[in-house]
Amino acid sequence: MCESVVAPGIRKLFKGNAVSNLKAYILCRFAKTSSIYSSWMADSPIPVVVVDEYLPNWPVPADAGILITHMHYRWEELTALRKVRDENQIPILILSDGILEYRNTWEHPGLVDGSLFQPVFGHKLACIGAAQARVVESWGNHGKCEIVGLPRLDQVNQVVENTPGSADQFRLLVATASTPAFDESQRKTVLHSLKAMKQWSDRNPVLGGRRLEVVWRLSDGFESELGVGDDIAIEDREPLSQVLDSVDAVVTTPSTIYLESVLRELPTAWLDFHNSPQYISSAWTISSSGQIEAVVNELASPPSHKMLYQNFVLHDQLASRTPATPRLLKLIRSLVEAGRLAREKRVPIELPARILFDEGGQPGATEEEFKMDALYPGNEVFENDDPRRLQIELAAAIKRLEQLPYELAEKNKYIAKLMRSLDRSRERVEDMHNRVVAIRKRFGVEPARPPIEDGDLGDDK
Repeated sequence: MCESVVAPGIRKLFKGNAVSNLKAYILCRFAKTSSIYSSWMADSPIPVVVVDEYLPNWPVPADAGILITHMHYRWEELTALRKVRDENQIPILILSDGILEYRNTWEHPGLVDGSLFQPVFGHKLACIGAAQARVVESWGNHGKCEIVGLPRLDQVNQVVENTPGSADQFRLLVATASTPAFDESQRKTVLHSLKAMKQWSDRNPVLGGRRLEVVWRLSDGFESELGVGDDIAIEDREPLSQVLDSVDAVVTTPSTIYLESVLRELPTAWLDFHNSPQYISSAWTISSSGQIEAVVNELASPPSHKMLYQNFVLHDQLASRTPATPRLLKLIRSLVEAGRLAREKRVPIELPARILFDEGGQPGATEEEFKMDALYPGNEVFENDDPRRLQIELAAAIKRLEQLPYELAEKNKYIAKLMRSLDRSRERVEDMHNRVVAIRKRFGVEPARPPIEDGDLGDDK
């Protein structure tokens, strides 16, 4: 664990000594290097402790004022969060780290069904915008969504002075999400869309009298497959912010890159051949190769009415009219205070449906049609509507899963022991081989020829 530095004067926002010794515990192994947390940790109203390693039975420290995380997919995190949520004495704040993407929610074979905010495993979810809050609350999370924004984008100036190409040059960024596909079929579709973009750009070096320069920012090995550059490790790449500040327009697969681009007032199009629903409506969408020319030409000279719509969508999707960090800090303070009062009165934590009201948009109400068995017809778990049976099976599963980390640790020790034994055996075999070779040399003995099946082929028959 490690504590971050708290900005001077922030703690004065709390009154009295009741919370002066409380800390915010972040359950994320890479929080110290992630902008999801580093963008606001130094301004936290209480000291921050990053929990680097934890098991499902991680004991919550007595000075915990709040738990904060965006990691809520794996069994380890879910188990730790569930125990704290069931006790309902320490508030849990879940951070949304970007846009909702339909395929990631419903067509991701690596995620357990329902694990993406269905439900939110915490007291509150810090949503990036009103549109996201409406969707998540429609999944059965009424009163859990707070419209915060993305603190890591607070430094983006919406009217930033871009330094694109000259008047006779049009620079177009073609980008993919960090994880643009969730199975091999989706990956083939993404590759098909990127090949279509490259083939079109190769055939059209000039666009409306301006030289077309395509800047590629791809992931998952696509750059090598397209032959548009070397695959460079993410940490060694030029920061995305600098790339966005140097182009005239953007085409991207579904990703938070879209919001970062639109926030800079760059005309931006979805590159999406999947034909899946989109949680974010765009002024431009390329869903087939035949649409590329018309869309790119409009990106080079965008109609004002489409830019107006793009800006409208931006503010519905991202709370960005004012900085997000103060809202997040206010939410943290409110949750810490609610937890303190609950422990002081020895009652469960009680929270209003909305704590933040200063950024527009009201989240939607819970939809009565949100039925898990209908949404996941192939999953037998959701077909079972017998609460008692489910409780028994869940209790048994939890008990079994709690044992697994320790069993795996013991097996890892045993495997390590076997590997050491194997290494020693190899050393003995090599030593014996060397001795045999030495004896042969000493007595001039040649190694015997290996026998040949079905007799000696050199014999006459």
